[in-house]
This record gives sequence, structure tokens and C-alpha cells, in this order.
Amino acid sequence: MPYLLAAEADKIQDFIFRSSRLREVVGASQLLTRFCRSVEDTLAKQYNGQVVVNDGGSFRVIFDDRNDAVAFGADLAERYRLALGGSLTVAEPVAMNSDFRTANDEAGTKLRWAKSHRQGVVAEVHMPYVAFCESCGVGLAERRDRLAGRNDSRHRYLCATCQIKATERDRGLREFLGGVYDPYAKKAAIPAHIEPDWPEDADAIAVFDLSKRNYVAYLVADGNGMGQLFGNCDQGQLQNLSQGLSTVLSESLAVPMIEFRKQVPAQATMMPMLPLILGGDDLFALVPASYALDIARRFCLEWEERMQMLVNKIGLHNVPRPTIAAAVVICKRTYPYALAHRRAEALLEDAKRQSKLLAAKTNGHLSAVNFEVILGNRLAGMAEADGDQVIRRSLRPYWVAEHDLSKDALLRGIDLKHLLAQRYALKDLPRKRLAELRRCFAEVQTDIPVQQRTQNLERWTQHRLEWILERLSAASRSAVVDALAVLGKPKNDGNGAHYWRSITRDNRDVVVHGMLDLLEVWEFAQELSHNPDDYEPQEDEA
Repeated sequence: MPYLLAAEADKIQDFIFRSSRLREVVGASQLLTRFCRSVEDTLAKQYNGQVVVNDGGSFRVIFDDRNDAVAFGADLAERYRLALGGSLTVAEPVAMNSDFRTANDEAGTKLRWAKSHRQGVVAEVHMPYVAFCESCGVGLAERRDRLAGRNDSRHRYLCATCQIKATERDRGLREFLGGVYDPYAKKAAIPAHIEPDWPEDADAIAVFDLSKRNYVAYLVADGNGMGQLFGNCDQGQLQNLSQGLSTVLSESLAVPMIEFRKQVPAQATMMPMLPLILGGDDLFALVPASYALDIARRFCLEWEERMQMLVNKIGLHNVPRPTIAAAVVICKRTYPYALAHRRAEALLEDAKRQSKLLAAKTNGHLSAVNFEVILGNRLAGMAEADGDQVIRRSLRPYWVAEHDLSKDALLRGIDLKHLLAQRYALKDLPRKRLAELRRCFAEVQTDIPVQQRTQNLERWTQHRLEWILERLSAASRSAVVDALAVLGKPKNDGNGAHYWRSITRDNRDVVVHGMLDLLEVWEFAQELSHNPDDYEPQEDEA
């Protein structure tokens, strides 16, 4: 009788992020990718196993003998510990009768149980008169050496794990990043003999900040409803889906970056991005801050299209249309990447929740993008959206759609492309008026009783907003009024003489507006269909 074994690496992000430099983060991701892919041709063959899934630290392997499955699991965990310095949980093998899906569900249940009942945790050895690693700050240093890299020449104390990551990064990145580079190079017509020049740190990507303020963007993405998709697969479909996911992710990221290169050709020999996590449906990448939102939007659309093609190809039917959630954190190049990722995960969770609610309540399926700009070295999340208020100053997250939104979707938000379009429409607005608009929307009172909401917004419109509009030229005033209607509603439509839109968010009725979102992300909301010169303002008033 065949047996299905499930195994999964523990705390993968802790392993990948346990370094201070992006070089070692990339090395850790590549090391994990190489380890997973090597299992099929090495350890699995040794135990006569048939690999179904071996990507992103997750494994599903079929054996004809239970003893082989148990021995393989023990050997896999030990080799993972030796190669990567982390732990890997192995579930008890599950007997397969005729239904692979049932066995796979049971294997997943046993894996979750095993993860929650792990035994034998070992504390890090700690002795006096020893040094901690200067890169991760956690492991004990075993040598003092210089890490490779064009911008690093000093010697430092290093632990074994960080040395392994650095060595892996210096081996070459074809195995990990080739999936992104190959389609990028093909469409960008880069000759085959030219070796890709990947950025080593955030400083290299900050060069692309058109505002010259050294900002970068971190893009995080994760597929929606992937558990349901995997649960509908038979053995062959699961294997094909697992193998195709990384290709879909890599190619979807390459497409918008090609468009970025067309608009910003500086540093032509260097890739304008650096993927840090790239496996399955999980993405964490460093991208240019300029055009960051449109990069995220186009990535989502590409992923949807390519994922639907993959679903059709492997013969999956009666499953929801694939969608993905993305989050963009825009920050200074010196901002710690781990903090940016933590904030992006929180923003991503909100985007995924809104997509899930839309599907549950209306049977609509849309991708969503959330974002935040971290000014200077301010802590992320300090200025949260007014989540419990009847008035919210933000429309985030935004939907992403190829065509016009349905009526149900419009009752829960607007398309990100409309926010980006208003950035171009308002490009000639004087900086002084932009600053006044930003203060005006930022100071809207939100902690009021719901019965006073309409009255307060009408008073704010009449005494604060109209005062700013009256100071604009006729052309600028018309453009701002149009933007107010697009990012909210026309002034006299619906309930009240104001521009705020009524939507359902988290099963609550609130009024929102996207103008403050636009003004906060102003420098980074450019569309890839326009080059930087198109956004040069032609101000006609002081």
C-alpha cells in the first residue's frame, strides 16, 4: 500500500531574515530553493519516493513502503538541519487508498498537529568570552572574516549560518532568480552573453527614486484561496500546480519591471529589482519606489492571467478565479527590511480579508493592493487608518481589475488604476495647494457619533475644502473636483452635500475618501504608461 508523507520547514521567514544584509537574505532564499529542488534527484530516489511537492520548504512524497517513508522523513529533517541550520517538521505517513485528495487532507492535518507538538527544542549555546555574529546578532560567531560584496570591506564576527548564506549568494543566482531574469532578458532583448547584474542592497534600488529622496519599495504578495485550490487537486494536478506556481510568480514580476526599464533606462546593466523571497505563491521583493503602485497593480493582473492559464492547463474545474493580494511599503533605503516586511504582512492581511469578504458576500473575485509610505524613520503602523470610526480618511486597500468593477465591488472600494489616473490628472496642481489639501483631509474629525456624520462632513466641505477650491484657477479647480468625485463621490450625489463615498468595509457601513491616500503616496503613484517627464508640473499659479 502506498503512503503519503508531508513535511514542512519551520519558521522559514525567521531563517531567511536572520541576517542584516540583503545579500544574505537572497542567499538564504536561494539555499532553501536549491535544497528543496535537490531532494527529488537525491534523497527521494535513495528511498524510492515519488515527489509530488518540493517547493518553498514544503514536501509531499509518496512511498510504497511505510518504513521507507519514516526513514526518509528522519533523513530529510537531519539534512535540512545540517544544510540550513534550521528545523523541519515531518508528519506521520498516511496510507493512500484510492483517493489522493483524502490522503492529502489527512497528511496536512497530521502535519499541523506535528508542528503544534514539537519536542526537543534546543537552546542556543551561550558561553562567556565569545562573540555574537555581527550580521544576525543571534548565532555565536565562529570566525572573524570579511563578507563578500562590492560595498563591504571590513572584517566582522560571523556565525556559521550567515557564512553559508553569504557563500550561497556568491555562488550565482541563476537557480533562484533565473525564473525572473530569463523572461525579463528575453522581452528586454538582452544578449545571452551578458551576465545579469543584481543589486546588492537597498542603496542600489534607491538610485531609481525619481524624487531624489532615496526611497525604495518592498512588495509582498500572496495568493488568495490557495488552500481551496490545492484541496481540489488530484495527485497529478497537485504536482503540476506546485511546479508551475514559481514560474507564474517569476514571470508575473518580470513583466512590469520590463515596462519600468522602458521608462527609466538609467543603470541599464543592473536589474531594477531584487526578489528576496520567491517561491510558490509567496513574493517579497525590493522594487523602485517610483512607479511602485503600478508595478504592484500590473503584477497582480499578470499573476491572475497566468494563474488562470495554469489552472486551465492542469484541468482544474469548478474552482474560483485565481486572485492575489499585494502590499507595498515605501520607505527610506536605510529602513530595516525586516520591519518593512512585518508592516507589509499586516497590510497584506487586510487586503486578503477584503478579497475574502467580497467573495463570501457577493461571489466576486478580485485582487487587492494595500500600501503605506513610511516617512523618514517613523515606526510603521503608527498612523493607522481609522478602523473603528464611521468616517475613514483612507480607501485602502484598492481593487485591481482588468475591466470595470461590478456594482457589488464598487460598494466596497474602487480600482487602484483610478487613484493612479488622478495623480496624472492633478500633476500641474501647485505644491502649496497640494499641501493645503493634504492638511485639510488629514484633519477631518472621525471620532463623532454616526448621527452627526453628514452634518460634520457638510460643514467641513463648506468651511475648509471650498476655501481651498476657491483659491485655484478654473482649470485646476475643475481637475480637483473631478478627482474628488472619482476618489469619493460627486458632491451632491447620495446622502449629503459632500464628496465622501459610502461603502461597506468589514461588514460595517462607513464613509471614506481616497484623496489623502493619493497625496500621501504622491511621488510614487505614477503609471508605467507615462514616462517621468510626463509628470513634470506646469504650474500656472503661486
